[in-house]
Amino acid sequence: MSDLEKLVRRRMQEEYAKGSSAEEIAKVVRDIFNSVDLSGKWPGAVAARATTDHG
Repeated sequence: MSDLEKLVRRRMQEEYAKGSSAEEIAKVVRDIFNSVDLSGKWPGAVAARATTDHG
């Protein structure tokens, strides 16, 4: 499983545990994918942006 898959799964589980709606969880996942740097130059930036609180 890739680091991105692990990150998405973890964030989805966190949001579900908080009682977030399906729409809120989908927004978090969209935000993660929108923050992905496809050049591969800054893998840490994805994790940093993806862990910000959306609640």
